[in-house]
Amino acid sequence: MKIIDRYLLKEYLVPLGYILGSFCMLYIVLDLFDRFPAFVEAQVPFVDICLYYFLYLFAVNGFVPFIVVILPIALLLAALYTLTLFARHNELTAMCASGVSVRRLMTPLMMVGLCASLFGAVAQETLGPMATRWVADYGKRVLRGIDESEEVVPNYVYHSGSERRQWMVDRFSLRTPGQMKGVKVLQEREDGTLMTEILAKRAEWMDGSWWFYEMQSRPYNEAGEPAGPLTAPSEAPVEMAHLGENPEDLLNEIRNTDYLSSWDMIRFLRARPTLTGPARARREVDIYARIAMPWSCMVLILLSLPATAGGVRRPALRSVGFGLAALFGFYFIVNMGMILGKREVLWPWLAGWLPNIVFLAIGGSLTSRMK
Repeated sequence: MKIIDRYLLKEYLVPLGYILGSFCMLYIVLDLFDRFPAFVEAQVPFVDICLYYFLYLFAVNGFVPFIVVILPIALLLAALYTLTLFARHNELTAMCASGVSVRRLMTPLMMVGLCASLFGAVAQETLGPMATRWVADYGKRVLRGIDESEEVVPNYVYHSGSERRQWMVDRFSLRTPGQMKGVKVLQEREDGTLMTEILAKRAEWMDGSWWFYEMQSRPYNEAGEPAGPLTAPSEAPVEMAHLGENPEDLLNEIRNTDYLSSWDMIRFLRARPTLTGPARARREVDIYARIAMPWSCMVLILLSLPATAGGVRRPALRSVGFGLAALFGFYFIVNMGMILGKREVLWPWLAGWLPNIVFLAIGGSLTSRMK
């Protein structure tokens, strides 16, 4: 790594750390004002409080975690501060006079943006859903004293449209979705008529397959009428390898979308090819917006550089004001894109990626004019 790259990174990462840390602390303190009495009353250990708020930063609130929302803001503000400071001390002029182009100066900052985008994308898809469930569960179980050990959904129904299969469960536990009691599975033909009925006293998910206990089955003819009586209950558990639905699929049906990763949401839509209209548009827009949001880190850095490095004679307040206006404009387009997409005015992919596309075009155009 060249000396100039190390210098730029040092001058950029320090304010970035302060800004990111300040936003996170503010977010935590605002929540702590509300929850502190509950922590004291429940006698929560300090270590648990630290763990709670660490995961709280990654918990999905709306459609992405707080840390993913705040990363682009922190990167933009840090770039504004750093480059404005360089311009004030004529360091940009000195670097350009020594033969280093302004575009070359962008490289270290863009690499930081790329790392932040990758971190945000991985965090929201892996840690995000887990953190959201953990924080919600801890708040109910410890802070509010709600016992969810027996949280059961009676007469639960799940329909897999892609497989033309319907599950009916007498007792479906949200805690242990891989163990069900009173299971009925109805398999339909392509024309919608019933083909097979399967009953089981209980079912367990083991080694990647469903196992049915005391299973009974009955075929149906092409008219959808029973072709015979139920078979006798099986004495040994029966592996149902042809049933492709797993416990997560059944659980995701009734989960809040905040608890789901993008892949879980995609699987949900694939299992329902007949889902159309606003209901499908809402899900698709959330998926595309969630995937697109982490990459706004690079987009906003690309925009902030020409905003502050357009010339050393530009007043610092003017550059900062331009960058902040761009920041608010970006998140305005984020919300407008999601509203229009969910109302089926825009295609879901365009609604999710619209702010990145618009500001990438603006930032690319401004950058290409830099000398």
